[in-house]
Amino acid sequence: MTHLKTIFLSISLLITGLVKSQDIVERATKIDSFLTAQIKEHHIPALSVAIIDNGEIKCMGSYGTANLEFDVDNTEQTSFQLASVTKLLSATAIAMLIQEGKLDLDKEVTSYVDDLPKEWDDMRIKDLVAHQSGIVDLLALKKEFNTVDEALEVAKSNPLDFEPGTKTVYAGGDYALMMKVIEKVSGMPFQQFISKYLLEKVGMPHTGYNNMEQDFIYRTYDPMPNAATTYVWDNDQQKQRGFSMLFPKWTYPAGGMFSSIEDMANWIVALDKNTLLSEKYQKLLWTPIKLRDGNTSPFGIGWIVDRFGDVTATGHSGGPALADVMRLPESKITVIVLTNQISLRPFLTSGVLKLYVQPNNN
Repeated sequence: MTHLKTIFLSISLLITGLVKSQDIVERATKIDSFLTAQIKEHHIPALSVAIIDNGEIKCMGSYGTANLEFDVDNTEQTSFQLASVTKLLSATAIAMLIQEGKLDLDKEVTSYVDDLPKEWDDMRIKDLVAHQSGIVDLLALKKEFNTVDEALEVAKSNPLDFEPGTKTVYAGGDYALMMKVIEKVSGMPFQQFISKYLLEKVGMPHTGYNNMEQDFIYRTYDPMPNAATTYVWDNDQQKQRGFSMLFPKWTYPAGGMFSSIEDMANWIVALDKNTLLSEKYQKLLWTPIKLRDGNTSPFGIGWIVDRFGDVTATGHSGGPALADVMRLPESKITVIVLTNQISLRPFLTSGVLKLYVQPNNN
């Protein structure tokens, strides 16, 4: 049995401020109705949501069941698999290295990593973070690598798919090399780096990696307290089935992190309040990076840059929809939705955002 727990604005038990108008009540009701309908339509066992507006958590809600086998309720501390939304957290820490003067987007990668192929000489840091390096898609090769060095040796043995900075192609090799750059610049392993630069500074106790590894038919991983189990809906049998995603450690800057809605909301609050990055270096995250021909990439530093009506929108989704973050940087409004349903295709953040900023148009 799935339990539905709603914690929303005026409807909720966790309100960050007093309800001051009927408009807020109406918006809360519409958002709650929208999400409840989506949960039913798309067979979502658990969903968590937060809206952060200019440094204030306007609402935070958790619905449903994190683990169906043991009937565990979803809470604000439940950790969900973020998949590619991990890139947004890594990008924040990367921008912190830039702010400290330890990393330069326009510098050649060879300035930071030795023994790279000659054809990689013109590859810049910006090419890695914006998926325009031309490095072969390592995930598409369907090979197992035990370390980032093993993965990079295979990448170096393959020709580039295109000259660096001439195309934008979302692939799995860029952030493997970025991991090596981060470790060289910071002087520490990647997980230690992300913990020191981001998780400890913000206070994100329910965020991290499970270090899953596979040896033939055996999988081992670290227990993740409060982690939601991921499910896929079997339409033929009309039931949920368990689903497991293996993110090799060499992919960790790009995917594999778990986090709770509470931790994610606190991260956005830290951005809004310039706790981690000044306005100048935050803007780097969602400023489209230029290709060599002067055209702009759809990426800043890891963040996809798009439009929401007539304003800039930025963020990322992962899983295909285990996690979704959408931010309006000009007004500092951010919506985060986390789920444990891998087969969900619609991106729910845009629906929530429309109901929050345009309640009378729906």
